[in-house]
Amino acid sequence: MNVTRITGLAALVASIALSACGGAGAPTTTNPAPSQSVTADAYTGPPAATADVTAFQINFWNNVRTQNRCGQCHNATTPAQMPNFARSDDVNLAYAQANTVVNLATPSTSLIVTKVSGGHNCWLADPGACGQILTTWITNWANAAGATSATTVQLQAPPSQTVGQSLNFPASYVEYQQTIYTLTSKYCVRCHSTTADPSVEQSPYFADPSLLVAYPAAIPKIDFTGCAGTGGNNGGTCGTNSRFYQRLFTDNHNCWDNCASDAAQMLVQIQAFAATITPANIDPALVVSKALSLTQGTIASGASRYDADTIAKYEFQSVVNNTTFDTSGIDPSADLTISGNVTLAGGWGINVGAGGKAQATTQSSQKIYSMIQATGEFSVEAWVAPALVAVNNSYMVSYSGGDTTRNFTLGQTNQDYDFMLRTSNTALTGLPQLQTPNAAMVLQASLQHVVLTYDAVNGRQIYVNGALVPVADPQKGGTIATWDSTFALVLGNEVSGDRSWQGLIKFVAIHSRSMTPAQVLQNFNAGVGERYYLLFDVSAVTGVSQAYIMMTASQYDSYSYMFYQPTFISLDPTVTASTLPSIPVQGIRIGINGTVPQVGQAFIPLNTTVTGAAYTPQGEVLSNIGTVIGLQAGPLTDQFFLTFDKLANQTDVVVEAIPTAPAPAPGPVVADIGVKTFAQINATLSALTGVPTTDPNVSTTYLAVQQQLPPNPTLEGFSSANQVGVAQLAVQYCNEMVNNPTLLAQMLPGVTLSAGLFSSQAGIDSVTGPLAAKVLASGAHQPAASTITGPTGELDSLVANLCSTSACTTAARVQAVTAAACATAFGSADMLIY
Repeated sequence: MNVTRITGLAALVASIALSACGGAGAPTTTNPAPSQSVTADAYTGPPAATADVTAFQINFWNNVRTQNRCGQCHNATTPAQMPNFARSDDVNLAYAQANTVVNLATPSTSLIVTKVSGGHNCWLADPGACGQILTTWITNWANAAGATSATTVQLQAPPSQTVGQSLNFPASYVEYQQTIYTLTSKYCVRCHSTTADPSVEQSPYFADPSLLVAYPAAIPKIDFTGCAGTGGNNGGTCGTNSRFYQRLFTDNHNCWDNCASDAAQMLVQIQAFAATITPANIDPALVVSKALSLTQGTIASGASRYDADTIAKYEFQSVVNNTTFDTSGIDPSADLTISGNVTLAGGWGINVGAGGKAQATTQSSQKIYSMIQATGEFSVEAWVAPALVAVNNSYMVSYSGGDTTRNFTLGQTNQDYDFMLRTSNTALTGLPQLQTPNAAMVLQASLQHVVLTYDAVNGRQIYVNGALVPVADPQKGGTIATWDSTFALVLGNEVSGDRSWQGLIKFVAIHSRSMTPAQVLQNFNAGVGERYYLLFDVSAVTGVSQAYIMMTASQYDSYSYMFYQPTFISLDPTVTASTLPSIPVQGIRIGINGTVPQVGQAFIPLNTTVTGAAYTPQGEVLSNIGTVIGLQAGPLTDQFFLTFDKLANQTDVVVEAIPTAPAPAPGPVVADIGVKTFAQINATLSALTGVPTTDPNVSTTYLAVQQQLPPNPTLEGFSSANQVGVAQLAVQYCNEMVNNPTLLAQMLPGVTLSAGLFSSQAGIDSVTGPLAAKVLASGAHQPAASTITGPTGELDSLVANLCSTSACTTAARVQAVTAAACATAFGSADMLIY
């Protein structure tokens, strides 16, 4: 199948474009209530005529022709809205109509996707989620017929915008209120408002009575291409790319009078809005590219992913009414309800705080049970960034019924990933878990790609950042037939709420097959989050047709953008390695909103030449590094451009000013003494007591409290939690010493820990004296010995108090008090400070 076969259908699409049921000026059709259980009526019409029609039928048509989706309008009966790609009487006729509204080469750009993403009869609360699901169905259709199971990306040329003419949306909504809003608030408020009747309410809410809601929702519908600012209008094209204009002029969407005149009124207001904005001015001597915003790039998210067996997928592009959506396209949708401390993260993802979680219902989760039971194998894939590395019993992804019963769980123990799985060889809790090696510390407080796979032959396996962690599953060979179908999927916690995990979750997918190492690596290399290929036009400077400097760009977090791997590429197929001239490229800087930031410019040292010898159809990579640029107005409005010290035969070398070193700021007073760190504490306690660090009981305690011991030697960083860890370790060392006759004799020569030893001052001093002498010799800055031992010393007072609370009339009690005195002395600041 040729997935580009629909080229040239623009005129046909314009004539039969999707529109609201009823056509121009007709009342908006009431949206059906969303259904989580979607089943199409049995098909009794003519069979699919070709393999491509069969792929269309299975992957796309069966999903869209239901009554709560496109089948309500785009059918062959009533209202028979064209194009009737969702008709149920003849799949072949539906197939012919579908080819006018889909693009199998780049599914995300399909007309049906852009229409529904814009708010046209989405069956969910978020039009963007419906658009993602439609993209998945179209992609599955293309993959089934095109013999590939990987999502692909086709570069699209962006609009041509001169940097000096690029307009940035103002922070204030006043200009919108005085122009476009005069029409939308009057004619669109019945549907595009949070105050609309729920039966016709449609997002985006650009007509909402609250401009704080309306203005951000309107920005994506306005396009200033062709607008020169301050009243300029290049050839009358200013604003004609705006969806506000096209919905009236092309789609005849809910016109209030005559669609042509209504569209003209809207265009006047868009141009009036543009005229209020002063374009950003830059130095005319700079060698610059064209300008574009993040969303004017080609969507790169999901590029080259393996998604053939995905049964649940969460990209966290939005949270609507405390719900984030399953965009796998597999019914029923296992959408997640957000509760507790969970917020949407910039650049897609959710930040999970203490006690927060995102959980599906048991009913929608049942598809995970059914589809995995059918194959007997599965994979769990996640992009996560843990916020803490000193935690235990902390769950990221769990399909379970509580803390004591589960089907599977991806968990965290300190710097290890845990894979708990219920099989015929494990307990109902999924224990014993498969865990990454403790010494490897593969879990880091950074964004990581983690994949759990299971099949009966290999058992459980864990991949981190595309690589298999070398740990064998001793419980392999079992079956998962013992799973419980009544459990629920939950992220960031356990369903019982007592296994809280904290950090960033950017992506989760569940697959009904065990992914191969190649598929895991493929998805790791594909990356995650809201990413775009930004094509900065340099055709005019280089003289090469359709020439661009392409960068992979994304919103890195809520405060910045990431730019990666500048690449020279031409979209003109006639530009090849044999026809490309040599093009010098030096000193690239990234500009934003008409200015060039002074920080984050990692490509300034670049000095290379594009040559035909190194050029491929995928372009020529200029650098493999990345850089971060600060966010200003936000991803919907910030506009970027590139400047060059040298590009082709144009030069404008920027001489960087030498910054003046600021005077050092007065800092806080720092103590001239420090504390031992975790390894030093362990070694010191071993030397004091004579107990080796390899002692099993000591070693176990040390590993348990290691993360709680001081990580750095500054006194200012020492906390009460550190002291608790020191005390626990000191108690264990002293217990081992007191219960070892050889070590006890070395510590307290000539002393027998018998009943009555502490009945006299001399008996007490025979224990506290050697302990004090030992600890005082272990470091500098020590107090006088009299403050520790003797009639008024702290250790003597401790022993007296312990023996008065419970009389020291037995050898066991004397040993316990001696161990306590030892732990008090050796776990004190006298041991810790140096």
